[in-house]
Amino acid sequence: MIITRAPFRVSFFGGSTDYESFYSSYGSLCIGATIDKYTYVSLRHRPDVFGSQSNISYSKLENTSNHSSISNPLIRESLLKFGLKSAIDLHLFGDMPSRTGLGGSSACCVSLCRSIRSLKGLKISKKILANDAIDIERNILGEAGGIQDQIWAAYGGFNSIEIKKNGKFYVKPIPASVEFCEHLQSSCFLIYTDKQRKSSKIAESHENKRSLDVKKSIAEISREAYKQFCCQNIREVGQLLEETWAQKKRISKYISTDETNRLEGKLSREDVFGKKLLGSGGSGFMLVICDKRKKSSIIKDIQKTNKILNFNIDFEGCKKIFAD
Repeated sequence: MIITRAPFRVSFFGGSTDYESFYSSYGSLCIGATIDKYTYVSLRHRPDVFGSQSNISYSKLENTSNHSSISNPLIRESLLKFGLKSAIDLHLFGDMPSRTGLGGSSACCVSLCRSIRSLKGLKISKKILANDAIDIERNILGEAGGIQDQIWAAYGGFNSIEIKKNGKFYVKPIPASVEFCEHLQSSCFLIYTDKQRKSSKIAESHENKRSLDVKKSIAEISREAYKQFCCQNIREVGQLLEETWAQKKRISKYISTDETNRLEGKLSREDVFGKKLLGSGGSGFMLVICDKRKKSSIIKDIQKTNKILNFNIDFEGCKKIFAD
């Protein structure tokens, strides 16, 4: 049996510029971090005593002797990509709800690819896993969206991702001290809007005439944010987060909702430096950067209506945690 895990992520800057329609002409710089919340995959060859049917378990249970008949498209295409035809036991589960803007589907895909490669004795590297997941989600399944989530899940860490026009990417740690990383973690928290959505559907709305100019602005903000991270300026980073959120809302009417507007109103205070909804928009988790000295009082107010999540940065990325 192989058990793997891959981390969820928090994207600070550069979201929407990692779409091929943008980076193929302008390149992209994304900044973010993976967090200590994970999606897990357990996989094994099914003992002969159980027969030739595979047991596939996620939010539902499927039993099949033909992997091409699996109804979950991500699982089906992942198994088919690697030619895994023998009977298996496969179980997927996670620490966080899916479709909430934390890159969960990509983390699941990366973790699944890691398990399959381990089971088949294939070559494994962070770059290979990221490219596997990008191929499955963007090329094979044809789902709208970017390519940063797959990279975050594979690599882990607090990094910048530079995407070249030809699609090649380069992952570099943000040159910040341990003290700054601790300060950043202490200054951030997530608010759950208690809604879920299919990101690819909202991502489709990102492709419109207005979006190009908005994405150019987001790209400029991302490069300035990189400088501020390097200078370890939390307040300035928060203000830039506010700017990138204001720009992103211009892309599509589906980005913000009545609930996110309500939360923005409650967070309009001097000790909140910046905020943005994570992922493609619409719902899920909202990231907040604040004065860490006032964090508990801010959370106390928000907790009356919404769930709060604190997090630490994960520096490991996708890994195998058990093999037998």
